[in-house]
Amino acid sequence: MSTASTVAIFGGTFDPPQHAHVMLPRLVARQLGCDRLVYVPTRANPLKDHFPTPAHHRLAMLQLALRDVPEAEICTFELDRPAPSYTVDTLEALAAAAPAGTRFRLLMGSDSALGFDRWRNPERILELATPAVMLRPPMTRERFIEAMTARAGAATARRWADWVVDIPQRPESATAVREGLAAGRSVDDLV
Repeated sequence: MSTASTVAIFGGTFDPPQHAHVMLPRLVARQLGCDRLVYVPTRANPLKDHFPTPAHHRLAMLQLALRDVPEAEICTFELDRPAPSYTVDTLEALAAAAPAGTRFRLLMGSDSALGFDRWRNPERILELATPAVMLRPPMTRERFIEAMTARAGAATARRWADWVVDIPQRPESATAVREGLAAGRSVDDLV
């Protein structure tokens, strides 16, 4: 009799991938007892209005960033489909291809969690995967609960508070990397 596995799913534009994209999902996956860690680079995020670097470049950067992370896999499902990318479609495809009993944890930053109600079919996403929320600076657990309460009510905030994973916060962001590069500053400490 085999035991069910747990798969951590971490999606994003990875434009560019930076230290937090590599380190934090590994910590969360270990803490949650996940058997696999799957990165899902998106072609285009329908909730963002900027156009990312071409997909083949972002995929190559992600492959380089993860080259020393043996437990990480990259799923190109969203890159192989026309834009836009919807998490619900990706989770449906991953669930259909997975062995029976596989559980999914959807890793996301607190900023994404606060906008989760804008995602396509959020209730179906919650049926397919349990979120694992990583707090992004300067967000604290208390601030996150307050913000979620203001946005979605106390009951929803309590549910999301249970999904916050206590891990160290990292100051890196892809936006900071892009801004640093545009200004001609070194970003070696971020990527």
